[in-house]
Amino acid sequence: MDYAEMSDKLVNLLGLKGKPIAVSLIKRTEDIPESLSEIEKPRRYCQMLQDARFEDTVSLATADTHACKGGAAAIGLIDYGPNLKTGALYHYKLNKEVTLGVAKRVVDNMPRPAPKSTIATITAPLDKAPTDPDGAVPDVVVVMAGVIAARRIVQAVIYRHGGRFNANFAGIQSTCADATAYPYISGNVNVSIGCDGAAKNAGLADDELVVGIPAELLEEITGTLSECAPGWDDWQKGHVDYVRKNI
Repeated sequence: MDYAEMSDKLVNLLGLKGKPIAVSLIKRTEDIPESLSEIEKPRRYCQMLQDARFEDTVSLATADTHACKGGAAAIGLIDYGPNLKTGALYHYKLNKEVTLGVAKRVVDNMPRPAPKSTIATITAPLDKAPTDPDGAVPDVVVVMAGVIAARRIVQAVIYRHGGRFNANFAGIQSTCADATAYPYISGNVNVSIGCDGAAKNAGLADDELVVGIPAELLEEITGTLSECAPGWDDWQKGHVDYVRKNI
């Protein structure tokens, strides 16, 4: 199953608005595709995701062209600056935490790759994802969607692996830390409730969640959804033919 085929299946099976987004965290200069040029004007990471989702835009960006330094730090391009590292941004400016100490604890627990371990990012609609086997391949696939789509992805994970699904999020840095860094460093699918920054700056809808899927799990999850999601939908909606066959 190729990326374009998986993209079509996910859009149709999950009823997505826009496309799934492929994210490549580039670690070596030689892995940057020669066909891509760096974006000219700095953009926030969450904005680049939405550009890929809705506009079919492929964006190559380095730390210099990531407008949000918190997002850049969350995906390993740079280290957190003092304002973020100390928690000052979240306590004093944004009033997200009750004390500076609590805010620092939030920052200290943010999942992220080592600073400067990523030298550039590529965000692309999944059907246009880079496929160079030596470097520029997707590391994480991000899906922005409503609750039912996120539910189906979680159910596909549980279908194959059992157990419980443990989401890891803070309502802060949802697209970068929650849906990209955490799946990248843990190897696990993650679901985030989104964040005010992605809503304000990138138009994440109030009823949308953000799901991050490690790229190596994508084919398995897409296959499970192809096999099971139509039946799950029929059962939920009480379609008579499905219920009669499965009682």
